[in-house]
Amino acid sequence: MTKNFKTQTNEATALSGAVEKVLPTVIDGRFAIEVLRSEGSSNWRQMEWIGFWFEHIVETQVVPVTGGSRGPTYGRTEFDFKRNFVWDLKVHLDGSDWLILNDQEAVHSCLDDHAGLGYLIVEGTADFDPDGSFKAWHDQLKGGTSSYEKNRLSRGAPSRRRKTSFAPNRILAIWIPSSADASKAVKDGWLKGFQEGMRNSNGNLRRAKFQIKVSQIPPDFILFDKHL
Repeated sequence: MTKNFKTQTNEATALSGAVEKVLPTVIDGRFAIEVLRSEGSSNWRQMEWIGFWFEHIVETQVVPVTGGSRGPTYGRTEFDFKRNFVWDLKVHLDGSDWLILNDQEAVHSCLDDHAGLGYLIVEGTADFDPDGSFKAWHDQLKGGTSSYEKNRLSRGAPSRRRKTSFAPNRILAIWIPSSADASKAVKDGWLKGFQEGMRNSNGNLRRAKFQIKVSQIPPDFILFDKHL
């Protein structure tokens, strides 16, 4: 049965249009990190800079146009945006099957408390650090090797390649209306658990998250979809 999300669709269209106007053709990683740093974002040190850069431009360039505020918080999970409805912002790289979402408990609480939850997703391609120079630059900017990195080295764990640039090519907005719909999505196979039963390096259990298979989201749950 086709779902009717008229007002959510209107908001998704308005937000997606505002995002499209501020998205560059390509964003250079060093420039993006310098912007995060100079404009007071606490996330400029993060390795996965693309998602934090996207959140920052929405907060600084989209929200002043559309209105809205930070979303609700459940435990350690704060959803990114709330206007009339709650939205979370995600970046998805071409070629990746699954996109990691939020803490499962927080998602269900938001779905129950706010009659649904939307995801505004920017897809695109990334270039990767070929020789470690980007990582070395970022480490130097941060003041040297972090304790997290030292711990990784002591464990002999491999270092993930850093992304040096990002080229957006699609804006996608989806809407999950209820916990019952989320549970059905898990049964249908386009939503599933992530890091369930996994532990951090200190032995503590990680919070279970959701992940979504973007290519298999049913059309009824898609509110906006535009290739750039």
